Amino acid sequence: MKNAGSAVAEAARSKRTKAPNGAGSLRPYQGQYRVKVTVAITGGQQQVSRVVRTEAEGRLVLAQLLADHSRGLLRSPDTLTVEALLRELVATRRDEWKPKTVANNEDLIRLHLIPHIGHLRVQKLKAQHVQQLYMLLARTYSLSLVRQVRSVLRQALQLAVVNDVVSRNIVKDVELPRVRPVRRARQNRALSPEQLEAFLNAAAPFEELAGPVFHITGLLGLRRGEAAALRWAHVDLQRGTVHVRDNLAVVRGRPTPGTPKTEAGDRTVPLAPETVALLVAWKFRQQELGRMVGEKWVDSGHVFTTVKGTPFHPDRLSKLARALGVQAGLEHVTFHGLRHTSASLHLARGVPAEVVKTWLGHENVSLTLNTYRTVYGHEHRLHVTGMSGLLQQGPDNLTLDGALRVGA
Repeated sequence: MKNAGSAVAEAARSKRTKAPNGAGSLRPYQGQYRVKVTVAITGGQQQVSRVVRTEAEGRLVLAQLLADHSRGLLRSPDTLTVEALLRELVATRRDEWKPKTVANNEDLIRLHLIPHIGHLRVQKLKAQHVQQLYMLLARTYSLSLVRQVRSVLRQALQLAVVNDVVSRNIVKDVELPRVRPVRRARQNRALSPEQLEAFLNAAAPFEELAGPVFHITGLLGLRRGEAAALRWAHVDLQRGTVHVRDNLAVVRGRPTPGTPKTEAGDRTVPLAPETVALLVAWKFRQQELGRMVGEKWVDSGHVFTTVKGTPFHPDRLSKLARALGVQAGLEHVTFHGLRHTSASLHLARGVPAEVVKTWLGHENVSLTLNTYRTVYGHEHRLHVTGMSGLLQQGPDNLTLDGALRVGA
């Protein structure tokens, strides 16, 4: 009869016994579940693992891995290539990413990652390979694209870490190349009040038939997909608010319904009384146009519509903004530039940056101030002072109201 000590030792030895080829397991792991399948390799064995969110999903993944193993399709981690890992990343995250993000990341993988490092085995990928990739891309493309490539590759390597393919994510250690930015004409620059007025005057005939899409965009700073997707159901004319909750993204040329770009993009924006009156008048006008068009009218429920009642393709709004800008004598107008205009003009009026950030649906105020803010010439003149003014406790050349707001 074995004593207690020998029984424990035997149990420990049994616990250390290697799992047989093709053995699978499903266990909790850091609030999720980890699936493992043992694969025989030359000189030993390795485990292929996957991390999933639910136990039910884990059972399905385990069954698929075991089926692949029985057919000889399951490769050991040391044979996994970067290309296979990138494709696995897309398959894993497809349901989490927005459709446009899926399309963009697939293009980055196909055009910029697979041709250069797709053939490498993940376990052989070095920081030097990643650095060389960045430098190569930076010679031809913008630093913004290199950042996007890095983001996709970093996510893929993190997936490899979680699945026990590699021990660390080397992409995190590789810095982007320090390249001098190419000077180019500034895109999406904000319009001055005089320029915005000229643009809206040029857009007025179009808006008689389509609705005040450029007026509202210049005022509220909507993204083009948000403007195209805006529905009357989300405009409360009684309370004077617009709830931005839909987005019409363009995925490989096709309008694709979805939600705003970020979580902060789902927002409610207040309207001034004159803006409510403008939308009320347009709603009656739109209904009148629908009766005039007759059977061919599509009651889509959208605020801004074509002559048939259907929502605009976002690309058409962009083209119209450029064309109307040229008509107004402003060649640099873009639809997204109206969003910059909204931010800059509100901030110039003294609206707190945190409020403007919320209206635009930005995640953080630094984006609002660093990227969207244009400082106008009149603001420099407004705040100029001599030494005597500088030495005072407060500026003496600003007009303040009782609530200490500038420009009242």
